Amino acid sequence: MQRWVERPEARWALWAGMAGAVAMGAVSTYRILSLGSAAAGFALVFVPLAAVAAAVPAAVWGAAVGHVVLHVRGLASEPRSVFWAALMAAILPPAALAWELWRR
Repeated sequence: MQRWVERPEARWALWAGMAGAVAMGAVSTYRILSLGSAAAGFALVFVPLAAVAAAVPAAVWGAAVGHVVLHVRGLASEPRSVFWAALMAAILPPAALAWELWRR
């Protein structure tokens, strides 16, 4: 039985989580390989852990974005309060990231 069919936001969460994991894996690997140390290769053991640590919040963000998109299209039947909570969860992480990058 495929339970993800019951929640259309699950596809958004899946793809966002996978994108977050791949991005974190690529960034972590690049940073480790750019160190140039012989012992830096041992740090590659922790790349999957970093990828999982990035995949979970990315998946939650993807589910929120998916719910907002589906609600705007008229395909989500939840109350308005769920839409507003998902909208805040979809907007605030990229806004915080942009603020930190701009402030740097």
